Amino acid sequence: MKKIVILFAFLLFTAFYTGASFAYQIKADAQTKRIPAGTKLQLEAANTVTTETLRKGDMFSSYLTQDIYTDGLVVLPKGTLVRGNTANVIRKKRLSKSAVLYLNFDHVVAPNGKQLPIRAGISANLKLTNDGGIGGGGYKEAFLENADKSGNIIKKSVDWGVNSGEELFKGGKYLVTPFAAIGGTLAGGGYLLCDSIADIFRQGNAAVIKKGQRFEIMLIEPLDVPVY
Repeated sequence: MKKIVILFAFLLFTAFYTGASFAYQIKADAQTKRIPAGTKLQLEAANTVTTETLRKGDMFSSYLTQDIYTDGLVVLPKGTLVRGNTANVIRKKRLSKSAVLYLNFDHVVAPNGKQLPIRAGISANLKLTNDGGIGGGGYKEAFLENADKSGNIIKKSVDWGVNSGEELFKGGKYLVTPFAAIGGTLAGGGYLLCDSIADIFRQGNAAVIKKGQRFEIMLIEPLDVPVY
């Protein structure tokens, strides 16, 4: 009986030692390459993301459009999946107040299939609020946009006066242009007034990233990617 107990203990120890050695060997064989914080990743939206349909917690996906290198080695190839979730949604409102969409980028899928957690934020190619949301803007922006359109109406009217006057007769621009400028000013001013009043009651725009749209995120923390 004593021999059986000793044999059982020996087998148990051997199995434990072998398993530990195997686990150590796997750990020893696994190496990582670090992508430093501040690295910018170029992404393409895999699906349309919009405040019209999204709710807090909804998932979204995107893909890398360029290889990411570390020490001359491709650690994240083009096409790598980058996923995240909706952190918050602020719906569009009256007074032309546009919606704001907040996104979390929480992991990438490494070449070996492992999901690696990341911390990153959008850094370019999208309209951003001061706190990192997508979209935003209100009555002030709408008024300034109306002012730009009003200015374009006046400019086109003046240009029309110059060109049309010269077509009528030489020096005719000096006769036609003042009337065109007055007409353009009235039209532009009327547009600015009417559309600015309408913007008080008008809802703002939705915040949208369309499928296939490209944008950029930046790593807030370094990312260690397993390589073999």
